[in-house]
This record gives sequence, structure tokens and C-alpha cells, in this order.
Amino acid sequence: MRCQLCIMTAYADETLALLKSLGQNVSDSVDWNSRLQFECYNGNKQWIIMQSGMGKVRAASMCQMIIDKYQVDTFFEFGFAGGLIDTLKIGNIIVINGVSEHDAPNRAEIQREQDTWRERLFGASSSSISRFATILSVNPSVTFMESPVICGDMDIYDREIRDRIAEESGAVAVNWESAAIADVCAINNVKYVGVRIISDLCVEEDSGSISKERVERLHRSTTAYVNALVDFNDSEVNA
Repeated sequence: MRCQLCIMTAYADETLALLKSLGQNVSDSVDWNSRLQFECYNGNKQWIIMQSGMGKVRAASMCQMIIDKYQVDTFFEFGFAGGLIDTLKIGNIIVINGVSEHDAPNRAEIQREQDTWRERLFGASSSSISRFATILSVNPSVTFMESPVICGDMDIYDREIRDRIAEESGAVAVNWESAAIADVCAINNVKYVGVRIISDLCVEEDSGSISKERVERLHRSTTAYVNALVDFNDSEVNA
């Protein structure tokens, strides 16, 4: 019987990068923001790629569906992110070790509960996160770091706002979905391994479509991610 590995993306650019790195012959016409499912095989492992659509509501609902349907014990999130600090480069890999929200709840008791659940989740997931980072570290072509990310339903292309968010949160990157996914994993007692690749630096000159040169850099980093995920799961099976 084939084993299953589920990875969730949010939108077409992320999905296409992942499928191409897995050697899948896919069309560039993958719907931008739809809920989609793709399947491929790596040895006896069935890879299931789910695209949730952008935003925390879509991501959270797809995350719960994957947990319910496939009974996963580790949830893998993959995608791109905006970098919040100038030392990052396009293609750098962020292995997520904490999440926060730009639009945090205004009631202290809600925030305390979220913080407690997230702390427990990343504590329970720390061994898996560290092992994944260790596997990445042996690839000389990869630049990565373990770091928190911050999430919110907005794009950021203003340098002043970007720098303030980075200073206040301690996060190095921003995306829309990771906090919601982490919360669903925490509720379900499922380990979480989230990885984001830097696609822009949240400044005006980086807004708009991704250039061909950047697409190639993102593809190289995505391939490194896929190779690390293969080794990670092989080590997990043999543990």
C-alpha cells in the first residue's frame, strides 16, 4: 500500500513551482485562486498537493479537510512570502518556528489563548522542524533560516510599514495563511512543518508579477525543498 504525504499551497504560482519540481507535466493554466488537488508518486509515496486558495479562511478550511480526510500526523505547508528585512534575498527559505498576526484580536483573553495554543504546537513540532532544517543545511546551494512569520489579509509594499511590522513582531517574513493553518493544527494536535520561500521584499519596486529570473530562483529553492522533504520522510519512516 502506498503511503500518503499531503502538502498544502495557497495559489497557482506556489502550486506550479511545487508540481514542476516534482517532475509533473502541468499547464501554466492552473487556476489562480481555486481549491484544487493534484496527485503524483515518489516510490511508494503518494504525494497529494492541495491548493486552498488565498486567505486565512480558505486555508483553515482546507487544512481541516486534509486532517479529517487523510488522518495526517504532520501537516506540511508550502508557499512564498514577502521578506520584511533587507538582509533576505529572493529564494531564501524560511522554516517557520512561530506565527503571529498583524490584525491580532483586540481582546486580551483571546490573544492569550492563541499564544498558548501556538506555543504548544511549536513545542510539539520542534523536533520535526529542527530535523527538516538540518536536512536543508547540508545543501550548499540553499540559504535558509528558522524564524517566525507574521500574517494578515493584506499585501505590504511600503518600506516604512514593512520595517515597523518587522520591528514590532520579530518576524522576518509575511504571508496570509500560516497563522490560521497553525491554529487548526494546534486544535487537532497535529504537528506542523511550514516552509516559505522569499519571493519579494515588500517594497513598491517588487510589486506586480514575478520576473522570469525570480521564477527560476524560486524554482531552484522549491526543488531544494522537495529534496529535503523526501529525505525528511525517509528518515521518519526509518526512525
